[in-house]
Amino acid sequence: MSLIKVLPDIVANKIAAGEVVERPASVVKELLENSIDAGATRITVDVEGGGRRLVRVVDNGTGMGREDALLSIERHATSKIESVDDIAKITTLGFRGEALPSIVSVSRAVIDTKRKDDTFGTRLVIQGGVLRDVTDVGLETGTVVEIKSLFYNVPARRKFLRTDTTELKHIKNILYDMAVGSPGLSLSLTSDGREIFAYRGTAERTEMLRQILGGTMTKLMVPFDISIEGVEIEGFLGKPETARNTTVHQYIIMNGRAISSRSIGRAVRDGYGSTIIRGLYPVFVLYVETDPARIDVNVHPTKREIKIHREFAILNALRESVALTIQSMPAAPDLGRERSSFIDYSGSARPVTVYDLGDRWQHEVPRQSDSSAEDSDTQTVLRLARLETTAPPGDFPARPAGVETCYDSPRFWQLKDRYIITTVKEGAIIIDQHIAHERILFEELLEHLKGRQAAAQQLLFPLVLDFPAADYDILEPMIPFLNRIGFGIREFGERSVMVDALPAWHKGGDDGSILAEYIDEMRVHGRITSGYMEKLAAAVACRSAIKAGAPLNQEEMRYLVDKLFATSSPFVCPHGRPVIVKLTIEELDRRFGR
Repeated sequence: MSLIKVLPDIVANKIAAGEVVERPASVVKELLENSIDAGATRITVDVEGGGRRLVRVVDNGTGMGREDALLSIERHATSKIESVDDIAKITTLGFRGEALPSIVSVSRAVIDTKRKDDTFGTRLVIQGGVLRDVTDVGLETGTVVEIKSLFYNVPARRKFLRTDTTELKHIKNILYDMAVGSPGLSLSLTSDGREIFAYRGTAERTEMLRQILGGTMTKLMVPFDISIEGVEIEGFLGKPETARNTTVHQYIIMNGRAISSRSIGRAVRDGYGSTIIRGLYPVFVLYVETDPARIDVNVHPTKREIKIHREFAILNALRESVALTIQSMPAAPDLGRERSSFIDYSGSARPVTVYDLGDRWQHEVPRQSDSSAEDSDTQTVLRLARLETTAPPGDFPARPAGVETCYDSPRFWQLKDRYIITTVKEGAIIIDQHIAHERILFEELLEHLKGRQAAAQQLLFPLVLDFPAADYDILEPMIPFLNRIGFGIREFGERSVMVDALPAWHKGGDDGSILAEYIDEMRVHGRITSGYMEKLAAAVACRSAIKAGAPLNQEEMRYLVDKLFATSSPFVCPHGRPVIVKLTIEELDRRFGR
């Protein structure tokens, strides 16, 4: 008896579906690629239940006749290649003839399609990969593919799908990629009857960027282009101030196909050099055009990853060109943004104002004139120094009531403008100033969640900020919470908000950059599940706390440590990192061999 068996078509199709169809977003991607290859200029996508109940893609492409429609659901049936040589010069998004058969094998599907000169269109009804009915149908030119009950016959795959919100997010990301890759294509997305995304096709790439990334970010991007060894790269680079905590706003379009490429992303990041700090990633959109024979798009079932012939030379040229572009950008210090102490002084006490001069600080200190001098006017001394906050006049804020600290020294030391050191009975403690302030802010934010009124400062001129679609999706559910902790934010048109107030404890700039930081933090750590508000509070605290590298004076360090020990959990931050490290006398003695 033979141990090797030929699998039935139905089993082979389900296995193939496992490679091509990972989640509803995979269905959307494959159907959109088919529509674009068919010459569509307008595509609408409707989904229900995050795509698990329904995915409907309607296009105005060339459509198919009945014979082609029937062949389209057969495995490895395609109009895009005829021989093995054609694989080396692929110019379409799809080509292997696996997508549609794989999709219909794990769903209940209806395909309506019609060519321009046909009187009637063709309707195919397929269930689990089995053709159930073929009929004529009245239809405009184009194709409608309706996929219902995805993975209904593969329950093991269906149970691994995430929440409707998560699946919808993946679908939206696919549409953003397609819109960037095909600027002339009009795309719309509706979820459970509500319009989510509507992109109007345009021949102008800058207008496309405005619709996808928002006008605020688009204004901070500059054109970019190079030509090297038959490879043309053009697009837009974000100025260093647009750098983000994630790579979500990095788009690479290779011969019209949205791809992922760590090597290209790394080359661009290296080109920025020290203009953006470590851990941040630049924003960019690159369109790469080259001979199809130089790239292999068939190295992964989803065709998201590719190989490029002689990639090393291209990456070197890209890195150098990005560096030259960044160096040519005008860089002027912002003299209008104030910085001040993180401490919220009360009464008449206030910190000295310090103006940011890039890598230097200008500190104005009024000096009283001598009454016997000929010039009785007040003189002003300008001193260039590092950030130095002078203790305010009057009494410094008292230690919080009921606080018992463990330190026994009236003195504090700051190590590398990052750690606070003081002595205790057992030895010494080292406190991370950023994480300590993060814990303090986190507990204060939780108090606001419980109903304690948050003090706010009104802006003289309200800000109108627009966001990339992917960012606004994360910001929208955050708005009610942000308003409860002192922000004044309300929706203002499509993917835009108006900000007319900031929390009293907020000491950063008022240009909206802090909202982008909150969005990035929630993109990484936040989920709209139980504990969402606590996670958002942790994100706000992390991004609003004083940073490592901020010099503090004695009173500020004491105040920070006292506030820390007034919290319910002074030893760990909201993300679980340690705040305090203790170094005992016994450990020191052991290290010195005593």
